[in-house]
Amino acid sequence: MTQTPAVPSPSADTAAAHADAQRRRILDAAQTCFITRGFHAGSIADIAAQAQISQGLMYRYFASKRALILALIERQLRHDQASISQMPDAPDLLAGLLECYQQWARGEVLPIHGNAIASVALFAEINAEAHRDPALAEVLRRHDKQITAAIHGWLRERDAGRGRTLDEERIAHRTLLLRVLVEGLAMRAVRDPDLPTPRVRMLLADAIAQVLDE
Repeated sequence: MTQTPAVPSPSADTAAAHADAQRRRILDAAQTCFITRGFHAGSIADIAAQAQISQGLMYRYFASKRALILALIERQLRHDQASISQMPDAPDLLAGLLECYQQWARGEVLPIHGNAIASVALFAEINAEAHRDPALAEVLRRHDKQITAAIHGWLRERDAGRGRTLDEERIAHRTLLLRVLVEGLAMRAVRDPDLPTPRVRMLLADAIAQVLDE
């Protein structure tokens, strides 16, 4: 007699959806607290209050503050990988990066979907914490390698689609240039938020032309 595969009950689906929603709520609260207070000053109590849940309930989803930090990095990785596959061409890429610079300069937090550095403050906090926490440093290195590979793949596919001879070393160079451009632009927005827009636009145009090899 053939057995029919078990089908998840509606109640199980509802419970899973609720758990996912709770995790997102806690991660959003943790991100807000870490941005405004920093990793060390932002306590579990602060995060629970921001998420409007009890500390006990929060510990059901995340065992520690480090677990929250690692989950934030993993969430950003998923968003980054999805965004890279939909990266725009030169004009839109330039406009998007210029807008990012302007928002970073105003101290705004960008949506995590489509933006590798949603918050310059959080980006700096994570990198600083990685110097003190080997486990976090290892996760960041893995994240970095995966994003670099995704950008390399996007540039490679773009070149192939234009009938270009594929030069892996050159693509690796352009990939690194884009990483340096975005991360450097984010830090420059904090240190020099009043750069004239035409100057930033010209810099981006020159750099993006090299990244796209145009």
